[in-house]
Amino acid sequence: MHQAFLRVALLTPPGRGALAVVGVAGSGALAAVARLFNPRGPVPLAERSDGAIVFGRWGDPGRGEDLVVVRRSAERLEVHCHGGLAASEAVLASLEQSGAVRQTWQDWLAAGGASVIEVEAREALARVGGPKAAQILCRQLAGALDAELARIVALDAAGDLAGAAAARDRLRRAARVGLRLARPWRVVVAGDVNAGKSSLVNALAGHGRSIVSAEPGTTRDVLETRIVLDGWEIDLVDTAGLRDDPAGPTEAAGIARARDAAATADLVVHVVPVGRPSRSPSNWQAGRLPHMQTASETRAPHGKRDACPTILVLAKCDLASHDGDGPPDAIRTSAVTGFGINVLAAAIIRRLVPEEHDEPDLLLGAVPFTQQQVNGIA
Repeated sequence: MHQAFLRVALLTPPGRGALAVVGVAGSGALAAVARLFNPRGPVPLAERSDGAIVFGRWGDPGRGEDLVVVRRSAERLEVHCHGGLAASEAVLASLEQSGAVRQTWQDWLAAGGASVIEVEAREALARVGGPKAAQILCRQLAGALDAELARIVALDAAGDLAGAAAARDRLRRAARVGLRLARPWRVVVAGDVNAGKSSLVNALAGHGRSIVSAEPGTTRDVLETRIVLDGWEIDLVDTAGLRDDPAGPTEAAGIARARDAAATADLVVHVVPVGRPSRSPSNWQAGRLPHMQTASETRAPHGKRDACPTILVLAKCDLASHDGDGPPDAIRTSAVTGFGINVLAAAIIRRLVPEEHDEPDLLLGAVPFTQQQVNGIA
């Protein structure tokens, strides 16, 4: 919806940066900017054509700020100035003194005709770190979800209740991933002491994020590493190794945090070293060591979280005497040689985002990405 009044907004993130952009729109936008901007050259801003990029000085010709004005039209301009707070704030304040109303960038977009979903998509895009999530959000920004919701309304109006129900069901299925687009998946690497967890984390991350040592109990806290696997952003969590006799209260606290991390994970990678038996995932994940109660059990005594999906990994396979060592359903890996790391990475994504494999077209169209959008699918 077009707004006639003069409005201004900071269109770039606040804080330090190379460039800041202030938007100016509405009735009298060109006149307001022209009063404050002194262009370089003989042609005044009012006589420049739409699309012109004009260098000049803002404010007092002798003391003002050098910047660039982009004339989109007579009612919409952009002021490009130095990044940081001071320059953009000076531009905004001077325009407010000329009668402009300052808006947030969200209100700016809405006043310019953007849909609620478009504004929400831009907000979410500012938080994503993986290209696949960004691609999905860009499709919603381009109108995929708005168009699908309009199609459902049309199906209802035409009496095609089965078609409308099928479309709603598809949106609900897509929403499982959509609700996670702006929040990384959380993968916890857990297992007994000296199982090779830290080496595995380093191999997946591609650099030495975790300290690796032959000394048992080297990792005594939860160490998070943000990575991107196959286009999806993941928080990879290295944890303290589990054992019945921790070396003091520090390691015991690390073990408690490891269990708590597993209790809130999207996926647990359970690491078993080659040639060594290990407690079962159900035992360590539920926190069954007799001397310790998990924090999650303490916080939620009336209910228990279902077991988290788990991938079983056989580590240190470069030390195996033959291929049959270890559990038959484990993914065999070696952080030293790189063997099995790509297979493990693919398995992680397969478990986190099964939709890509099971229903590949699901995430290529309309995808709800906020709880409010999901709640609105009647």
